[in-house]
Amino acid sequence: MKNLFLTQALYNRWANARLAAELNKLSPEQLTATSAVNFGSILAIANHLVLADRLWLTRFTGQGAPVPSVDAVPYAALPALAAARVVEEDRTIAFFRALDPASLGDTLAFTTTDGRPMALPLAVCISHFFNHQTHHRGQMHGLLGACGIKTADIDLLGFERETGAYAALL
Repeated sequence: MKNLFLTQALYNRWANARLAAELNKLSPEQLTATSAVNFGSILAIANHLVLADRLWLTRFTGQGAPVPSVDAVPYAALPALAAARVVEEDRTIAFFRALDPASLGDTLAFTTTDGRPMALPLAVCISHFFNHQTHHRGQMHGLLGACGIKTADIDLLGFERETGAYAALL
């Protein structure tokens, strides 16, 4: 399971880099155009992903500043957003490289962003962490298409075919 999670962390870096290259093709108006999807625009979704990753990594590691909201847009420019994205990806990969497989049976206790105490299996929280990223990248991928940009595939199997990352961990 640890190798699968580490592969997903490496995959996220790969998929996010491919998606970032496509986001750079958008005009500022396209990037911030109001949309009916979660968070209201491509830029807002991309910011949400950085903030949500930061929130979950702080929960997983107990390190990092609290994230009071995942709805903000602290990175209005793509270079700053890309730099923040890399920081969270580095944290993610480091966490999964160091993860003790025995901890996957643990319960993660945390407080939700609306202040409710919560306790869930760590493995389920980690699965949610990766599923959440895939979900919102898919939204951005679709919105890029709506802007007339034919984006490269960013699926996990494409990553494995290209890199052999999972196979290399076995």
